[in-house]
Amino acid sequence: MYAAPFKLPKQQVLRQRFERDCGVAVFAELAGISYEDVLRDLPDAHLGTVTDGGWMRWLEQKGFTPLKREGCPEDIVPCAHMVAPVDDTRYCHWVYRDAEGDIHDPSPSSLAVPADDERMRKLSLYDVKVMTISISR
Repeated sequence: MYAAPFKLPKQQVLRQRFERDCGVAVFAELAGISYEDVLRDLPDAHLGTVTDGGWMRWLEQKGFTPLKREGCPEDIVPCAHMVAPVDDTRYCHWVYRDAEGDIHDPSPSSLAVPADDERMRKLSLYDVKVMTISISR
């Protein structure tokens, strides 16, 4: 009898370096550039001051065509989702959905949750699902 191969959990790949820099890590991954390159373009982004419109303008400057949708549909990959773990928009932050549909949350509180955990993929760990920004070249 042949046993199915054991599948290891997919590790989180993004890490916040500062308290409010989740967007830097997420949009660097979405655009395929380094964290440092984002900060060269947006030096104060680590303070969490870049709005969704600001991220969209930055993506356009990088040669992408960004699309913003309300809510967080699961059918758009890769993309950035704005979510909050509690029902309060003051706690919103960015997470990244990779090409396989797995969610990478740069918050230290998500480090132990695998990116391919069904709760992450369905965003059920988050009470608020605000918007999605995706790109095309």
